[in-house]
Amino acid sequence: MSARTPTDSEQLFAAARIGGIEPEPQRLAQLVPVMNDFFALLDQLHRDELGETPPAIAFRAAWGDR
Repeated sequence: MSARTPTDSEQLFAAARIGGIEPEPQRLAQLVPVMNDFFALLDQLHRDELGETPPAIAFRAAWGDR
């Protein structure tokens, strides 16, 4: 997996504008490290190859006499 580009204030401002929000610069400065930590956690979910794991659509739940 390629390295993620760290989040910056400009990216967060652009994302907020898409959502119709205009955050103050001080708030953006507070959010940058939080978003970088959040994305690092997401990256942890994708660090290992799943190999032969079947897709979730193949799961068929069956309970006794139902």
